[in-house]
Amino acid sequence: MIMSIVKLKYILLLSLPFLTSGCKSFLEEAVYTEYDPNGFLKDESGIDALLTGAYARSRIIAYDHRNYVYLMNEFNTDIAFETGGGLEADAAPFIQFNWAVNNSILNSFWQKMYQAIASANSVLVLSGQLTGLDPDKSNRIQAEARFIRASSYYFLYNLFGPTPLIDIPSDATPEEIEEIGKNTPRATHEEFVSYLVADFEFAAQYLPLEENPIGRATKGAAWGYLTKLYLKEKNWEKVLEVSQSIIDSKAYELYADYTNLFNVNGETNREFIFRAPCLPQSGYHNNYMAHAFPPNYPILTNQVNFGAQFRTYSAFYKTFEAEDKRRELLIRSYTDNTGNTIELLEGGSGKALDDVRSFKYWPDPNAVGEAMGNDIVYIRYADILLSRAEAINELSGPTQECIDLINAVRQRANASLLALADYPTQASLRDFLLAERGREFYSEGLRREDLIRHGKFINSGRERRYPAEDYQVLYPIPLQQIDANPNLEQNEGYH
Repeated sequence: MIMSIVKLKYILLLSLPFLTSGCKSFLEEAVYTEYDPNGFLKDESGIDALLTGAYARSRIIAYDHRNYVYLMNEFNTDIAFETGGGLEADAAPFIQFNWAVNNSILNSFWQKMYQAIASANSVLVLSGQLTGLDPDKSNRIQAEARFIRASSYYFLYNLFGPTPLIDIPSDATPEEIEEIGKNTPRATHEEFVSYLVADFEFAAQYLPLEENPIGRATKGAAWGYLTKLYLKEKNWEKVLEVSQSIIDSKAYELYADYTNLFNVNGETNREFIFRAPCLPQSGYHNNYMAHAFPPNYPILTNQVNFGAQFRTYSAFYKTFEAEDKRRELLIRSYTDNTGNTIELLEGGSGKALDDVRSFKYWPDPNAVGEAMGNDIVYIRYADILLSRAEAINELSGPTQECIDLINAVRQRANASLLALADYPTQASLRDFLLAERGREFYSEGLRREDLIRHGKFINSGRERRYPAEDYQVLYPIPLQQIDANPNLEQNEGYH
């Protein structure tokens, strides 16, 4: 038992090589592991506590959500950008394609994901040491831990490419565990993808289909991440295979009212496949809208409006048809607190103001300051349908099934329906799908990865007159991490 407790501490402290700042959270985690050490591993309740901690560390909410979804994955695209407030200096490098190798926001996200991975690894090692645990329960625990680990790696992969795979042998000594953390090199592309596939497939095999409680990993969530991973890899056959499993499960459907989908009143929907549950409470919240309210907007007295302003390009707004319900969540004008009408789309001469506001996460009337309770979605059913449509087009060109999948999404939005005859070539439908994904998933942080997959991310930045370079499809491995681990190799272009 003593060795198990010592090993527990070392596994949780394994994130030390990846933590060159933020020592407060590191110390708090170390203290937590000393809670009731003699009884901590006697039964599954201790493992459940560790699993709950792993979920908490993996959640991308509040300011982590702001940084990952908007700064890193949307403000360097053709949808949105930011000006004003104290955030402007942090957002500008991402908008302008001049992020530094020691960017603190990139480093902070790296740290966060490896904390989650360390917590998941602790669950995997220690749950395997419990005797008398029901096999079904054991598989469920292992599946949840592997899901948390793989999804954390997925987010890292989206930013940095393959990163070190930290795997702890069950018989490793504390010294060996520490060595793993300090010296593990980056995995090869093949090793990394295969590792994630194995974790997600195990999770899909042993997790339940029902999401209970909200935010818990499910079979569908594991399939969802597999679909996204295969889409990123352009493994079109696998996209079709896994997306079909999601469809055949009949667990998900498009929510009828798009304008209410991201509202706190729409959270009973069956479209969200995996989400982070949020509450209007500090540390558990969604703070998107505090950045999206325009100046002097008539907010409720319990809400706040930051100086930081999340702004949507006028040209993107104009890609929507007039009757498209999705456009209703993009605010083009408003009456301010003094009774003046403020235009956000165009000036009197027709010049683009690039100041449209996305109210996708519709303001929570029960907000507490910046904290709103809108759940943050990572994967939803519309993404699966459009991913499947993309895979079909890449394999076979335009087909009726492909058109039907797109039309299912567009019909829900009250947009005009496509006809197969309107898209005679693979290229024409490919371009339409990229544009449609922008309209469907704006403010959800998918635009950067979509543009990269279609080979248009860098040119899109150049069209906005930023000095985007080909190698910037990946972010740099944070210099802080390279300094801590001599075996980490930097991404091309950042040496």
